[in-house]
Amino acid sequence: MTKSLVRFAAAACAATAAWTPAAGLAQGSTQPPKELNIVVGFGAGGVYHNMSMLLSRHMGRKMPGNPTAVVKVMPGAGSILAANYLFNVAPSDGSTIAAIGGGLILEPMFRNPEAKYDPAKFHWIGTSSSETYTCVAMKTKGVSRIQQAIDTPLAAGSTGRGSRTFTYAQALNDLIGTKIKVITGYRGLPDIHLAMERNELDAVCGWGYSSIASQKPDWVKDDRINILLQFGLRKNPAIPDVPLILDVLEKEEDKAAMRLLVLDSLIAWPVVAPPGVSKENVALLRRAYNEALADPALQAEAKQVQIAIDPVRGEDLERAIADALKTPPAVVERARKLSGLD
Repeated sequence: MTKSLVRFAAAACAATAAWTPAAGLAQGSTQPPKELNIVVGFGAGGVYHNMSMLLSRHMGRKMPGNPTAVVKVMPGAGSILAANYLFNVAPSDGSTIAAIGGGLILEPMFRNPEAKYDPAKFHWIGTSSSETYTCVAMKTKGVSRIQQAIDTPLAAGSTGRGSRTFTYAQALNDLIGTKIKVITGYRGLPDIHLAMERNELDAVCGWGYSSIASQKPDWVKDDRINILLQFGLRKNPAIPDVPLILDVLEKEEDKAAMRLLVLDSLIAWPVVAPPGVSKENVALLRRAYNEALADPALQAEAKQVQIAIDPVRGEDLERAIADALKTPPAVVERARKLSGLD
């Protein structure tokens, strides 16, 4: 057995011991769950965790029986650990959902051996909003434009392979010749930010623009960071002077590969259910999720912690993902090489 399989098997066994299906519900049950478990694939304090905490206070109220919602953190490998758990171990009775990285749809396409799931078989419940991701450097490094990172090396933090904090930085090195050294192993953005505060890191790529002001308001207020680049399918009008990755590329094959990589900007903060959940419970979860996000009480709480709410429905995510999975092999292979998985 390979080391990766050993690690996964151990994690799955531990997860099975810690998590049990709601009593009385069978796999694929059409009955509403008695408890709602929300697995978060990243560390506490980040957007995924904060958004899941909001859902835990409101989503159960939108479901029959008002089930209690419990948030449990399962960080690891850019949320691949949580995705593996959801796909292979979690009960399929509608009692367990997960908040995972949007970029994880690419890992099986890229033949990442750590990815033990099929994104086409997940039930995509929805995402709280789309996002523009950014590459940000501390001003103390003296890099104000992405082109300067070609001559000035940057140490950038990452949660690991499979996360946008890894993929985007690696892609920049290949596409435009930046010298970004990706340092992996951080549990989430809060840990990366702390390392940047301590001057252990210079930068982070893949930080959601909508989260910058909420997570590090003092950095914005004190003008301590430079936004070097934005990742998405279109420019964010709030930062018109920051170049879009697609606009700095010249080759069409590079642009095609990057369009696949930045599909993550649409999927952004997804909530998913495991394979095998009944159609009835998938519909119930989607309805409860959408109603929770539309609830003025949740929106008021989200505003307090500066989380944007502009939902994309699960059905729309599934269509976008199905289209992405039809990408020509040559484009997938180019995107795979850009992601640094070789």
